[in-house]
Amino acid sequence: MKTNIGIQNEENFVKCIDNKTYDELNKHLQYFLHYLFPKIDKTKKFHCFLTTNYIKPDICISLESEMRYVSLKYGQSDIFHNENILTFIDFLRVNGISEESIKTYLLFHYGDGTIDGTGKNRFTSVELRFHYRDELRKMNEEFNKNKEFVKKFVDRAVFQGVNSLANCAEYLYHGDPEYGVFLSRFQLMRRVETKNYGFMTECVHIGPLVLRPHARYSNKPIRNDESRHIVEVSYPKIVQEIMFVFSKFPFDENIDWNVGRHYQKK
Repeated sequence: MKTNIGIQNEENFVKCIDNKTYDELNKHLQYFLHYLFPKIDKTKKFHCFLTTNYIKPDICISLESEMRYVSLKYGQSDIFHNENILTFIDFLRVNGISEESIKTYLLFHYGDGTIDGTGKNRFTSVELRFHYRDELRKMNEEFNKNKEFVKKFVDRAVFQGVNSLANCAEYLYHGDPEYGVFLSRFQLMRRVETKNYGFMTECVHIGPLVLRPHARYSNKPIRNDESRHIVEVSYPKIVQEIMFVFSKFPFDENIDWNVGRHYQKK
């Protein structure tokens, strides 16, 4: 059976942190956990476990009564979120996106000339971006004109998940226990507030997140047609983004830690 490197990485974090004191951690984890627990007691043991029943957090790290929920990313994939097209469309409607833009997105998503995936001819992304060029431009403008909407979707895709009642991730970490880059939910929301994403004209996006169907099966054999009903969300160049955000925005609204320079890998 093929090993899932993401799950293996999560298990490695638990092994490296659980039941360890600060001095028993490697230097990088010391730095990371001091970021999570600024008033750290170096004599106390940390505890760490997999959050298998959660949506976005992968591990929980605790120190006495304080708990921190962390989403872990590893490897080359920049995919952060998948959800059914129906719940995504509900999200758009609840947040005031027009029916015109919703229709445009569905035409792009299914890529067969219909808004429900029942068409016979399936087109490529390049063909769709050319054919619906003006409609996609208007849709992107609406998706990105309201910063509060953009923040809501980034939060949904990166930290919260579809279920608003579920425990959300408070931190995002990309890497392994030996080396990684990280930021807080607060930091990323501040980045979204201050950045203009109008330059992203070649893709369907909400803020920094790129949207596409999990599969269209245009010009290729159909393997699992149900995957056409899944919206896939990616965050391009996420490692570079994390490093930039951490260097520019304090990790907490009350504490200014300018520690981005410490990210240089030894």
